[in-house]
Amino acid sequence: MSSALELFMRRAGIKDEVREILKELAKYSLKDILSYALKGEIDSTELYRFLSEKLPEGYPTERFREFMKMEEDHDRKVMEIFEALFPGEEPSEIRFKTWSQVFREGDYRLETVRDYLDVLSIGMDAEQLSEGVYLMLHDLLENPKHKKTFLKLAEDEKYHYEFLKREYEFYSKIEAEKALRELIKELKGSAR
Repeated sequence: MSSALELFMRRAGIKDEVREILKELAKYSLKDILSYALKGEIDSTELYRFLSEKLPEGYPTERFREFMKMEEDHDRKVMEIFEALFPGEEPSEIRFKTWSQVFREGDYRLETVRDYLDVLSIGMDAEQLSEGVYLMLHDLLENPKHKKTFLKLAEDEKYHYEFLKREYEFYSKIEAEKALRELIKELKGSAR
């Protein structure tokens, strides 16, 4: 029988980079995987905070505020499990590059539709990675309550991913239409 993580990894649409991080992370201890999950929740909270604060009217800022609160709740739940399993210990420092590092290093701004698409792409990767990490934790743990919590967190991350994907597809069409209009305008200008 396949584990939840194996089923997730076989699903279409998982980027190679996300798949590789999950494969590498599977070699780590439970404490390290939980520590990585905690870092991911902080990253996701910051991503949604950025989107909710920087987007103009007409974008789903309220939805991003809702996601930000959900991610904060995820952080609390993962920390509760961490503290139950490793009382008195602090989370490990995991050396994987996180999505927030990619985000900060890219100095992302939201001035164009392309900028928004770039941030959505990072968010989709982060959500798929989080879903995979939670499914991994579901498979590793024996406590039924903990397993149920991680399964629910994985479902939440999938919900976030699906929303980001719909946003990406919608605004990709807008960007493509804009590029087509500019091309037509350019072609008309060069035909004269």
